Amino acid sequence: MQRKLVIFITVLTLISLFLRAFRLSEPPRYYFDEVYHAVTAKAYADNIRDAYDPFSKAPKEGTAYDWLHPPLAKLMQAGSIKMFGDAPLGWRLPSVIFGTAIIPLTFILAFLLFGPIAAIFSATVIAFENLTFVMSRITMNDVFVTVFSLVAFIFLVLHSQKKKFIYLVLCALFLGFAVSSKWTGAYTILAVAVFIFFVRLRGFLRLRTKLNFVGVATVPRYSLILIIPAVIYLLSYGQFWLQGHSVKQFVDLNKQIWWYQNRHDLEHTYGTTALFCVPKGTSAEKTWCPWILNARGVYFSYEQYGSPSGEAGDKQSLQSSNSENSAGLKAGYIYALGNPLIFWGGIIAVSFVLGKFIEERKKEYALILLGYFVFWVPWIFTPRLMFLYHYLPSLPFLAISLGVSLAAIYKTKFKYATIVILLVFIAVFFYFYPISSGLPIDPNSIDRYMWLSTWR
Repeated sequence: MQRKLVIFITVLTLISLFLRAFRLSEPPRYYFDEVYHAVTAKAYADNIRDAYDPFSKAPKEGTAYDWLHPPLAKLMQAGSIKMFGDAPLGWRLPSVIFGTAIIPLTFILAFLLFGPIAAIFSATVIAFENLTFVMSRITMNDVFVTVFSLVAFIFLVLHSQKKKFIYLVLCALFLGFAVSSKWTGAYTILAVAVFIFFVRLRGFLRLRTKLNFVGVATVPRYSLILIIPAVIYLLSYGQFWLQGHSVKQFVDLNKQIWWYQNRHDLEHTYGTTALFCVPKGTSAEKTWCPWILNARGVYFSYEQYGSPSGEAGDKQSLQSSNSENSAGLKAGYIYALGNPLIFWGGIIAVSFVLGKFIEERKKEYALILLGYFVFWVPWIFTPRLMFLYHYLPSLPFLAISLGVSLAAIYKTKFKYATIVILLVFIAVFFYFYPISSGLPIDPNSIDRYMWLSTWR
């Protein structure tokens, strides 16, 4: 059985790696937030001091340095650029590797919590989830915080099961990597802290002894989940310190990050919060389009193929792209949109897991619910607009919820229905694959992908 599981996850991971790496250099230019992330990674590779300065001039027109996020993910992208050059492969390869790693990590976490059948289902679901796929092919930091959070959860589970101190240390280490890639990693720390409290509280209620709940030795032990991430965060700015920046400049930089993250005046056509579309900012008019319903994706890129000029048309919109069609013209669209059936089916699955938790009070269900809710519920109260891809760290837990639900069905007389459901998920993934990957298509065919009016 173990050998078959290893073969399964290896084959699934290799297939996923191939799909993510195929045509990775298209479009052959910066698109969407690569104008910030890839540019800054190149600046890190060249040890340019201005990359850490919130008030520095843009390195070139249409770009800007990304000082808004901690540097760890960009430092890894910088290493790739040093190895493979300042080209799309160099910018995007780390995202492909980390985005692919989400699949076996989801498998491992589901296996540790719920066993092999749920793990197989969970890994298959996340492997063919379109938003996860899209974010695995762009130079941004979201797949990095997702991977580090998953690894932290895995070590948290191992610590909970085996009671070994080293697993707690490793959990804290990856919490540090997560928050050093994006401040969203702080939500991972919160989830871990809540889970530890929940487990200790259960122990206290069971044994009725305060010593078991908060023993003298346990307080400093669990404080590591705060201390180690703080140290890692400081160390992630190693280049910053080596360039001669002062402590005051570090404090000022983080103040600027906090200020920007609390802006109300940002506008973007595809701007959302966890519940609403807010194209004119969070203080303006809102319309209902929650992330969990996959109601509003993000238009990343439009690339023309076969046009007389051969130039990219990245500023054209989805709505108007087919009006200027000419003979032989093909267009590559990249649209950050989730697999709709996985998103919608996931709502039912999370509800099932919530019901199981209420019924059985098992810590395994608690952990999955924490992982799912902690990465999007806080964004309901965000002062600035967000995008659908901020929901990405919740998706492995959505996939595990689906895996648990499908595993429950598999144990009934409807076991073969689970295979049909998985095949439908996979079919929908490939249906949307052209607009997830930028594969050239007839621009007149774009309408068939716009299932909801809010997707335009």
